[in-house]
Amino acid sequence: MGLDIRLPIGLMFLIIGTVLMVFGLFTNNDQAIYQPSLGTNVNLWWGICLLVFGALMFHYGRLATAAHRTEGMHPSQSSIEGRLMEEREHEQGLEKGR
Repeated sequence: MGLDIRLPIGLMFLIIGTVLMVFGLFTNNDQAIYQPSLGTNVNLWWGICLLVFGALMFHYGRLATAAHRTEGMHPSQSSIEGRLMEEREHEQGLEKGR
C-alpha cells in the first residue's frame, strides 16, 4: 500500500500540539488557570513538545515513503544481477530512452 504509519501519527500530533500551544499562548497571562501547576504554562510547553514530536514523526515518515517510492522506480539497480543486466544492455545499445 505504501502508507507509513508515521505520517498519520505525525499529523495527529502536529494538530493536537498546535491547538494546545495556541491555547497556551492565549491563556499565558491568566494565573488562575495555572495555579495548580505552580504557575507553569503546561499547555504551552506540552504543545511545543507534541508539535516537535509530530514534526519528527511526519518528517521521518516522509523520508521513508520517498525512499520506498524511489526504490520501486529502478528495481534493476537493487540487485547484482539487475546491475549486470543494465551494464550488458548499455554495452549492446539496447537501453530504452528515459
